[in-house]
Amino acid sequence: MLIIIARTATERLKIKRAMARLFQAFIYSVLPEKEHNGYKHASGKIFKSTNFRIRYFKNRFEIDFTALEKMYERDLAMAILKDGLKLGEVHFADTTVSIADRHTEAQEMTVRGFVCAAIKNNVTGKKIFIEPGEEKHNAIVTNHSLQKFEALFGRAYEGELKIEVLKQQPEGRIFYYDKTPYKAWMATYKITAEPEMLNLLIDTGLGGDSMKNLGFLEVVDV
Repeated sequence: MLIIIARTATERLKIKRAMARLFQAFIYSVLPEKEHNGYKHASGKIFKSTNFRIRYFKNRFEIDFTALEKMYERDLAMAILKDGLKLGEVHFADTTVSIADRHTEAQEMTVRGFVCAAIKNNVTGKKIFIEPGEEKHNAIVTNHSLQKFEALFGRAYEGELKIEVLKQQPEGRIFYYDKTPYKAWMATYKITAEPEMLNLLIDTGLGGDSMKNLGFLEVVDV
């Protein structure tokens, strides 16, 4: 995992809603074009092999970036060290980078994060976002994980995959990608699976819209 800490010169710079789009554009300016195009599943869905989380503390930004291909984390770090963190016209007063290893050989892990799951309203065409405590949420993220595995590895996953919601915050949070809102709830999950699947999820995120500052999993010590 690549950890980026950056500060803007002032707290008055209102860029939170634009940060996910700007950072995604920066990622794709460094990584190979195939990562921008994504990996197509037989269903027609497109999946990505990277994920990120942006947290805000006044004028301080903490960005965690993960990739299934670990070289991508190093490539992004080298690009920042060489030319700086370039997010549109945003100027950062200072930036630091570090790398942490999150690889696991376990077959069970407890994680937490804002995981997005939605269905489309057939009348309005709009997305209906589903809370983690609902059975439909579990079915969506489980199927999404299985399809992502097939798309990224080129074969079906044959092991056990059990995703259990341990607890959920009652209030959801709105995330913006450009001007589009996405709603997700912070929840803690216990996931039982083969190490290959677990590493896929902590490297590429859980649930939908993972390249829009959603789906990042923080591993919880229990």
